[in-house]
Amino acid sequence: QTTSSALKGAIQLGITHTVGSLSTKPERDVLMQDFYVVESIFFPRWVLPLPGTIPCGIPWCQGPCVPVFPGSEGSNLTPAHHYNDFRFKTYAPVAFRYFRELFGIRPDDYLYSLCNEPLIELSNSGASGSLFYVSGDDEFIIKTVQHKEAEFLQKLLPGYYMNLNQNPRTLLPKFYGLYCVQAGGKNIRIVVMNNLLPRSVKMHLKYDLKGSTYKRRASQKEREKVFPTYKDLDFMQDIPDGLFLDSDMYNALCKTLQRDCLV
Repeated sequence: QTTSSALKGAIQLGITHTVGSLSTKPERDVLMQDFYVVESIFFPRWVLPLPGTIPCGIPWCQGPCVPVFPGSEGSNLTPAHHYNDFRFKTYAPVAFRYFRELFGIRPDDYLYSLCNEPLIELSNSGASGSLFYVSGDDEFIIKTVQHKEAEFLQKLLPGYYMNLNQNPRTLLPKFYGLYCVQAGGKNIRIVVMNNLLPRSVKMHLKYDLKGSTYKRRASQKEREKVFPTYKDLDFMQDIPDGLFLDSDMYNALCKTLQRDCLV
C-alpha cells in the first residue's frame, strides 16, 4: 500500500520531471494523436542520507540522497528520492501543455505551486473514496480517479479541446494534467484541476448540486458535521425561489451550459 507521504512525493517528482522535459520540446500545434500519447518514466529507489551526495529532487526535502543502485534504469534521468521504486505516466502531455497555456498557467508557476511545498491532503474524501490534495498556495487541487474515469477523460480530450476554442466562457472544469503513479503493484491515477474552493474563503452554506433529485439529500450523518455539504433536494427546500440573476447573465449562463453539454 502506498502511503500518503510517498504518494505526494512521487506526484511532485513526476510532475517536476514531465513538465521540465516538456519545456525542452518546441511548441507546435496539437495533433489528433497527441490526445492518446502516454509517456512513462521509471524512478528507481534512492535512500537517505550520505553527506556530499546527490541533492534530492524535491525542494522541501532535507536530503541529500544517494541511489541504492547507481547503474539502475532511470538513475541518469530522474532526481534522487528516498521512496520505493515507482513509475510515473503522463497522459497527453502536449495537449495538456496547450490547455495550461490557454488557461494562462505558465510552466514555472505550475511547478512552483505544485512542487515547491508539500501537498496538503484534504480530510473529506468524496463519495467515490477519492483522495484530494491541494497545492500549498491553494491554486490547484489534485484528485485520485478510477481507471474508467481517467480513460473517459482521455477519450473526452478532443471534444474538450474543441470546446475550449469555440466556447471561451465554458464552465467545464479546468483540467491541467492527467497522470498515473505505479507503485507496489498499484496504479494510482490523478487529475490536476483548478481549485474553486480556497481554504481562505469562509463558506456559510455549501451545496453539491448535480442536477438530479435521485438520492440527492444530505444524510443525517452529514448534517451533523460542523460544515455539512448539502445536496439538490436540500437546496430546493432551503432556497425554493432559487438564485436571482439579471436577464443578460441568465441568458449567457444558459447558453454556456447548453454548449458545454455538447462535449
